[in-house]
This record gives sequence, C-alpha cells and structure tokens, in this order.
Amino acid sequence: MCEHCSTYKHLEARPHKWQKQLWIKGRNMTVWHVIAAMRAEHETPEQTAKNRGLPLEAVLEAMHYYIVHKDIVEADTEEEKRILVEEFAYQLD
Repeated sequence: MCEHCSTYKHLEARPHKWQKQLWIKGRNMTVWHVIAAMRAEHETPEQTAKNRGLPLEAVLEAMHYYIVHKDIVEADTEEEKRILVEEFAYQLD
C-alpha cells in the first residue's frame, strides 16, 4: 500500500477517499491529530502519550513521520479545510 509503512510499528495506512497520511494503529487518529494535540496543548511527547493513552513510541513515530512526510500531512489538512468550506459552508478564520 505504501513503501514507508513497514518502517513503523504503531502507524498504518488506511484506505480513505482523500487522506494519504498514516494513522495510529487501533485508533481513529491520524498523525496530524497527534501533532495538532501536542501543539495546541504545548505537550511533550510523554504528556501526549499519557493524555491520549498511547505508547510513547507511537507518539515518537508520529513525530518522525510528520517531519519526513510533512508535505503529505499538510496536503491532507488543506484538503480537509477545503471540504469544510466548500461542502459544508464552514467559515474558517
């Protein structure tokens, strides 16, 4: 499905209409969900792992994936914004 998926123990690819980033295995959570939570809450990886019931290694893998594949993750977030605005008439500041 993807050439870099086997690199990660806690991340997986999932079929999705437009999202291409990896997901946390066993959770309804993408890499971006982890990164956004860390940023919004000003958390360390350890705090994010504890607060979301994730193994620390999963958070570290999400961070690594984001650094290496930032373009994929950010393209997904831009597409999500577009869908919210165009399909749901959602107003973004």
